[in-house]
Amino acid sequence: MRNIKIIFILLLFYSCNTPLFTPEEDFLTPFELTNGNGTTSYEETIAFYKKLATNYGSISMKTMGETDSGIPLYLVIFNSDGTFDLNRIRKNKMIVLIANGVNADESEGIDATMQLMRNLAQKQVEIPENTVVVTIPIMNYLGLMEKESLFKNHINTFINNDLSNDFIENKSLNTRSFVDIFHQLNPHIFIDTRSLQGKDLPNAIFYQTIFPEKLRKIKYYLKDNFLSQLSDSLRIANKNPIDSLSQSRELLPYPTERQSGISSSIGYVSLWNTIGLYIATKKESPYKNRVEEMYNALKCIVLLTNSHKELIQNLQQLDNKEILQQREYILSYVSQPIQDSLNIHPLDKRNYIPQETISIPKTYIIPQLFTKVIDNFKRNSIEMDRFEKDSLISVNSYILKISKDSLSLLNYKDIQHKLTLKKQKIAVRKGDIIINTEQKGRKYLIETLEPHADNNFMKENMLFLLSSPKDSIWVYPVFSIEDNID
Repeated sequence: MRNIKIIFILLLFYSCNTPLFTPEEDFLTPFELTNGNGTTSYEETIAFYKKLATNYGSISMKTMGETDSGIPLYLVIFNSDGTFDLNRIRKNKMIVLIANGVNADESEGIDATMQLMRNLAQKQVEIPENTVVVTIPIMNYLGLMEKESLFKNHINTFINNDLSNDFIENKSLNTRSFVDIFHQLNPHIFIDTRSLQGKDLPNAIFYQTIFPEKLRKIKYYLKDNFLSQLSDSLRIANKNPIDSLSQSRELLPYPTERQSGISSSIGYVSLWNTIGLYIATKKESPYKNRVEEMYNALKCIVLLTNSHKELIQNLQQLDNKEILQQREYILSYVSQPIQDSLNIHPLDKRNYIPQETISIPKTYIIPQLFTKVIDNFKRNSIEMDRFEKDSLISVNSYILKISKDSLSLLNYKDIQHKLTLKKQKIAVRKGDIIINTEQKGRKYLIETLEPHADNNFMKENMLFLLSSPKDSIWVYPVFSIEDNID
């Protein structure tokens, strides 16, 4: 068995280890034309992909939605068989979605992905017959504009929204369009390309997932198969003197204990059982090295996904079924470090202990006045019904006992800590929203509506406490029912 694994890793390495060069001259990127000393502007990036799509039948470029800049959010698709119908693609193939430029000063993913898509189109690398590669070339165009001299040195007429933790609230048109794209694609793997500050470990590529326990059975696959094989292939490449152009690096976890929540891109996609990863290089490394390292990592991820097609599909289908059968849900965890007596860098350096568990309700009720929440539900294809008449219903409700003056002094964490669960009757209006939790978006509903979830809608300023007929009693505006409503 060990010999088989070694052979597989070596084959993957040789597939991953193809160099970046020999493109047709008309399709050299600005990064290559400057010998790795320059990056690519927004206009150059879009023009490059439009030209690529015009000349190669395996590439398609689609306009997918609005952004805060007034410029469309584009989607570029590589499919070896030339099929680009988003409704048909997932039926037969794996989908890897790469989002670049979420943060404006992290451009190595933009340059690396341009070369990857070109090399796939020109068949300069192994073609993943079972996998479609999709990229959002640049997520945050306004962030790039801030770096341009005209806007950098003068008062300008736009606000650059931080997209990093806007994937639940969707303040930005960019993240709203991302959500639409995500649900049309329903990708198996999602990569958000990043950069990290710090002078330590400059010769490493870093990854981060959300809490492994939030990934259910997929966490074992990630640790024992996907990440370990990716790490092995990059480590072998680093020792191989043949590839002098692209020296790949060791794969390590993010050098921080802080984990990404569901409001991040990788946290959001995990709510739908998509495997989400940050892949990052160190900003202190030469830019040329960073792009080449990112390119090599992305290429290896695509090839791994292609070879693991059935395993990934089976695990995700199993998790989708099991979450619907689950009666309890762990909202939060406490992390504990794993002692590293050998002074090495394991792929997972922490254990996670359940901290707060809830019983999953059958139904949630949300007042119709919370239109932003309802809009987000629609964007995420949540199935909803409305009450057809005014009614009096017994529900589980979270309440807070505090005076109005004292309430204004509490922060979100204080409110969260002081809420208590109580069974009581409430009056619902005709048109209020009722949601059955036995649907595909079950994890999304729990993580956004439960008051003790780390990134719920109240924390995102989309819900507020309701006053009650009794003085000093405040009500959390999401109600739950354990059984079906008659």
